[in-house]
Amino acid sequence: MRACCASAKVEWHPGELYPRIGFIVTNLARPVERIVAFYNQRGSAEQHIKEGKSAITWTRLSCRTFAANAVRLNSTRSRIPR
Repeated sequence: MRACCASAKVEWHPGELYPRIGFIVTNLARPVERIVAFYNQRGSAEQHIKEGKSAITWTRLSCRTFAANAVRLNSTRSRIPR
């Protein structure tokens, strides 16, 4: 069994009565600050993908290479009425 680390992330936002509390459980052997930064970046990337899918209705990006996916995405984007 691998060792894991649990971190609590507390965020205070102006105008909110209670803080937002999140927990990260991971088996990464890094300082807590780097773990939180890593998961924040991962969450941002997932949010951008979600926004992209809803904005331009991506069908699939299942090609094996980045270039092939870029061509597929551009062909989808060119069919969207502006």
